[in-house]
Amino acid sequence: MRHYELVVVLSPMLNQDQLVETWDRIKGFITTRDAEISHEEQWGTRRLAYPIRKGQHRFLEGSYHLTRFATERAFNIELENFLKVDDEVLRSLVTTTLPEEELAAQAAAAARAIRTPPPRPAPVGVDGQALPAEGAAPAETPVEGQEGSVETSQEAPEAVSERSVALCGERLHRQRFPD
Repeated sequence: MRHYELVVVLSPMLNQDQLVETWDRIKGFITTRDAEISHEEQWGTRRLAYPIRKGQHRFLEGSYHLTRFATERAFNIELENFLKVDDEVLRSLVTTTLPEEELAAQAAAAARAIRTPPPRPAPVGVDGQALPAEGAAPAETPVEGQEGSVETSQEAPEAVSERSVALCGERLHRQRFPD
């Protein structure tokens, strides 16, 4: 059995009754060819990526409809010709597709494949001690000679930058060449 998917863009100038009538005419064409419609969606009126000229009109939006159907015999060329002749159809696309069950299985497999990455380990310095997180306050160290007083240690800017460069280089080396 052959499975097809049809996307149709209908004129936005149609009122709701005309839209339903046009869509029923397209579905009737499909079902009179011994096809079984398995899925239908109405996506509503949406803005087009570029203007479409049909007759003397220039359309900036259209009403989108999707259907999936299965048939024993191929009539996609006949369907495309039917849709080209209809003035209410701005664009259409008929493609072959997988059966509904396989599409659902693929969607489920894709959802399972999307996982969040594991948490990254805390950075470790050359001496094996954990490095403070970026943006964290500097570590507090007691000042020599004064009991109980605590002062933040400030290294010279040159020493910090050289140390940071060395640690970053080491971290990059570990990422590229794991043990």
